[in-house]
Amino acid sequence: MKKIVAVVMFTCLFFASFVNVGHASVPPKLFLDGKRLYSDVEPTIIQGSTLVPLAILTEGLGYEVEWEGDLKRVTVKSNDTLIQLIINDSTVMVNGEPQVMNAVPQLIQWRTMVPVRFIGELLGLEFEWKDAEREVHMFSHKDPETDPDPDPDPSDNGSQPIVPTGYVESVDFDQASTLNITYSGEVKPSKPFYLSNPRRLVIDLPGTSYTGNHFSEVQVEDNPFIDSYRHSAFSSDPLIARVVIDLKDDIGHVMTQSDGQITIQLMPVSEVPEEPTTDPVDPTPTPTPTPTPEPSDPGEGKIYHVVLDAGHGGTDSGAVSKDKKKLEKDFTYTVVNKMKAILEKDPRVQVHLSRPDDVKIELRDRVAFAEKVKADVFVSVHVNSFTKDTATGSETYYYRDNSKELANIMQKHLVAGTGLANRGVKTAPFVVIKETTMPAVLVETGYISNPNDLEVLYNDKNQDRIAAELVLGIKEFLKLN
Repeated sequence: MKKIVAVVMFTCLFFASFVNVGHASVPPKLFLDGKRLYSDVEPTIIQGSTLVPLAILTEGLGYEVEWEGDLKRVTVKSNDTLIQLIINDSTVMVNGEPQVMNAVPQLIQWRTMVPVRFIGELLGLEFEWKDAEREVHMFSHKDPETDPDPDPDPSDNGSQPIVPTGYVESVDFDQASTLNITYSGEVKPSKPFYLSNPRRLVIDLPGTSYTGNHFSEVQVEDNPFIDSYRHSAFSSDPLIARVVIDLKDDIGHVMTQSDGQITIQLMPVSEVPEEPTTDPVDPTPTPTPTPTPEPSDPGEGKIYHVVLDAGHGGTDSGAVSKDKKKLEKDFTYTVVNKMKAILEKDPRVQVHLSRPDDVKIELRDRVAFAEKVKADVFVSVHVNSFTKDTATGSETYYYRDNSKELANIMQKHLVAGTGLANRGVKTAPFVVIKETTMPAVLVETGYISNPNDLEVLYNDKNQDRIAAELVLGIKEFLKLN
């Protein structure tokens, strides 16, 4: 059905090139099955031929569209048709056979504009031109027993242009492993999905437009994760901006969002955190920490239960330094125990360790432990890593709304403790912060793969300072300072 809709749009734009020459500079109004169609950029009529932005001919309208920047070639695919166009070339290949158009694809204001007349000739679709109204009416299912020209429903929300709630300001790749989408306004991305042959990651941003160019493609050379990336105005009704990343095989991602920025961290599929499921986990029993006995009430106020979660452990070493001598599990265990020693000095706080020893604790066992002790706060401590040693800095992750305040506070103190670059507060579906119900954060203190970060993190005095600052963050959130 969507492919039929796409074809109809092609045809209507092609048909517009035959309208009264005196009105050629005024684009016609377009209707599909009685419903008005809108585009963020109107069709352009050049020397009697209609050109349309490539963005409105993309996958959501039923076609798979590929852009090869080095060749300036556009490939449009449907179930039984393969069309290849080249910018400023009048020859088009249709299922491997050359045809000559009377117009050529063009780049206009950084938009790929595609001539569409030949599409209408290839596909015998039905349409009607109303000259007085300058309207093209298209029909995807023309039934001779019904009115071929239904009146549009004036109450239809699609009869008015859609106002964006947010705007993409830039899409940039750091040449290592991170793609950043900078935006203004309110932007809530849909769940990313993958396409294959070639492997692509697609991020849709509903209700979003662009402050600058609506279409751009960037080739990335000599990168282990990505070949290229591009963005476009994917749909005008509903309004959707789209970002597509052309990935190497076996590359996955983690998407995080902070104020004004969406970050796509690329990594091998094997390193992508597990998505929460309701399926049973490994049936092999794992050690379950025993909650620390509650002390007696000191006499006034509440006892706050704090769960400190040392990342990894046992056979799960976590990230490893280049020389194989430093392990993430050792850092997290040391810092968490330093935090415990400080917190235990306050009689208003009861500390619980989800990993009390060098043992492997499954993620959902950590979650169950925090729920069992009815924790008021959950803090998971980790060390980051990357394939290149240039990545640096500290960042804090949260997932649920009740954890955002805690995340902001902890990030402030984390950066004060490490003295490393501030990578900000982000969201991610890590199991221990998604499936817990209390305010929960996961702190990535620094990069074990970065020589400077490594020196900072694996220094005893620095670990004392990091632990002290994280404790200050917890107590600030609980209003115990």
